[in-house]
Amino acid sequence: MMDRFFQNRERALAVFLFSALLLVSACGSKRDEQQTAAVDTSDVYTLEVLKDRLEKDKYFLSSPDTPVKASDITLFKGLAYFPPDKRYAIPVVLQRLAEPEEIVMATSKDKPRSMLRIGYFSFDIEGQPCTLQVYAPKDTSDGTYWFIPFADQTNDEDTYAGGRYIDIDDTSSDSTFLDFNYAYSPYCAYNERYDCPIPPVDNVLPVFIRAGEKRYPLKHAH
Repeated sequence: MMDRFFQNRERALAVFLFSALLLVSACGSKRDEQQTAAVDTSDVYTLEVLKDRLEKDKYFLSSPDTPVKASDITLFKGLAYFPPDKRYAIPVVLQRLAEPEEIVMATSKDKPRSMLRIGYFSFDIEGQPCTLQVYAPKDTSDGTYWFIPFADQTNDEDTYAGGRYIDIDDTSSDSTFLDFNYAYSPYCAYNERYDCPIPPVDNVLPVFIRAGEKRYPLKHAH
């Protein structure tokens, strides 16, 4: 019974991906062939990650709230990503502070933003101990959303120079996954008019995180 469930789930996701690819192409965009040519349709996790990425491309192409500049939209061919890699979906446990600590986080337009530091994650990547502080915007202090801004050694070369973010929406348990396959660039990576939090120095990782979103492709357009 369980095998049949996963087979059906895989089939549904594969159909979604195929349909989404046709829709994105119809909007004038073409996905990076390397991102879609080797899709493992037998793996539910990989399909879920790719589904999320295609939905984001569709939003960027069609939403009136897209962060892509109007002058760039006709050149937009989808965001660039590292291939999904389960090794970067890391099980972690939030080490909570006794009381959330209010901090002021710098932003790209020098408009400091109030955040609550609620704890931290400790984990290893390729044998390297790492720690990331976990925050919540002050207006969501009820703990329904965790925000992890971070920088790593791929910044500027392979990923956005200003760092990337991870959101955790399911905060029902302190045991969760820190999934770098869902790491994304702030909106100011696509459009300088946005004001974006800058990862604090405590969240600069000493390792290369080759997962999640890469640099905005238009930055390399000729």
